[in-house]
Amino acid sequence: MKNKTIKVLSLFAFAVLTSCSQHNNTAINNDENASNTAVEVKKTEPHRYGGWYCPDNLFGFPAVDIANWKNVPVVNGRMPTKEETQNGTSLIFVDTEKYPNAKPLDIPMPKLAYFYNESAQREDLIIVIQAVNVDNDSIVGFRYLNGGNGSARLNEVKLLSKSETDKLSASKFVILDFQIEANQAEIWEVLTNPENATALQPIFDTDKVLKSNWRESINVNYHNPNSGEITAAYGSKLYGNFYIQNDYKELSYTEKFMLIEDELTGKTNFKIVCGPFFDDFEMQQNVLKKWGKKVKEMSEN
Repeated sequence: MKNKTIKVLSLFAFAVLTSCSQHNNTAINNDENASNTAVEVKKTEPHRYGGWYCPDNLFGFPAVDIANWKNVPVVNGRMPTKEETQNGTSLIFVDTEKYPNAKPLDIPMPKLAYFYNESAQREDLIIVIQAVNVDNDSIVGFRYLNGGNGSARLNEVKLLSKSETDKLSASKFVILDFQIEANQAEIWEVLTNPENATALQPIFDTDKVLKSNWRESINVNYHNPNSGEITAAYGSKLYGNFYIQNDYKELSYTEKFMLIEDELTGKTNFKIVCGPFFDDFEMQQNVLKKWGKKVKEMSEN
């Protein structure tokens, strides 16, 4: 897809993929099967400076294993250039001619924090990569560990101390790409038509622990038996590409499946991002590899 820069009050919030929504207008919504447990959240007026909720920006801001969070690119001690807001180094570009008093906050980047994600209906661990003050409004730009980006006011995130950071358990994300010789509509049929669940289930449910009606509450022919309670689910064509994201309460587990078709060749990139996983990373990686290969086989046949 084409890169796109969104202009808001002479500020630019950049997203490498255009399939994202404004922070106060979510792209990932609870469906009828998602949890409807009441969660009391203090509502705040959205800031004026762009900052897009792009959980599907898996190429501009890919998933990050917790061991590597310190290594993500950032800009410290100055405002980022426009180029740096377009290459995954930073997020928000401020026109300093329009806002001459804009300045970076004195917070060394990157920084881990917690942020209540209203779309996922849970508190997420994020990597803050930018903190700026514009017109006395303190804004942070961040990337989700499971991929994608967002922004918020500084008082909407809880920055972690070093001791809190050191206590975090090691975790990894399974990140896979399959090149499939089929268009995305054909792959989508394999992924979401319940009639295909029977062929795919034995790959990820080897111990046969899933109930016979598991597919009634899931929007894709895949399910991690250890994922726990679902908090939000989304699956549809979004800005020309099919995208699925399911968020779970247990261990803040998320699964993302994206289809990006090359219209010239008719081939499609099937991208999988799932996690975080802890002690069972290698096992889950092998399961998802086998499942992805089966999806590829069924789609091409």
